[in-house]
Amino acid sequence: MAGKNFCTTIATGLLFGACWAAAVQAADIQQLYLVRHAEKADSSKDPLLSACGQAQAAALATLLQHVQLPVLYHSGYQRTRQTAAASLKDGRKLQQYDAKDLPALAKALQSIGENALVVGHSNTTPQLATLLSKMAVPELAEQDYGRIYQLTRAGELWSLQVLQLPQPAECRP
Repeated sequence: MAGKNFCTTIATGLLFGACWAAAVQAADIQQLYLVRHAEKADSSKDPLLSACGQAQAAALATLLQHVQLPVLYHSGYQRTRQTAAASLKDGRKLQQYDAKDLPALAKALQSIGENALVVGHSNTTPQLATLLSKMAVPELAEQDYGRIYQLTRAGELWSLQVLQLPQPAECRP
């Protein structure tokens, strides 16, 4: 039952963002979904996703399947590329960014004005959310996966919602 309520919370959050954006009268609306990569297979420098991580990436893709996301950004690591690639479909493209230059990424995201998914890391994802929204954003611990920072921009105003994907069955002990 908790999982159902949790999914409702995510759906409500996405709908809230959509309703808030619609109320602004189609001016200059942008939705950004910032996430940390899914669970990695090991602690090597550039690991692939684990089986659990692949299920997490698939769950994220399912959640965002109907959201217009022309660009799926990822850092130069395999785990971020695999997480973003799970959401790849017609009308979407992958684009690598430099995780060491978050101000440049923030500026690019603001200037293009398009919706996007940005897959980063436990340290870069909250930093990017703070840069964009100018709000205090909860940090991510090493074991935190599935948290989504949903940023909605209307004109110069940003709203921030922090959502959590339910843990897929493949990830439960």
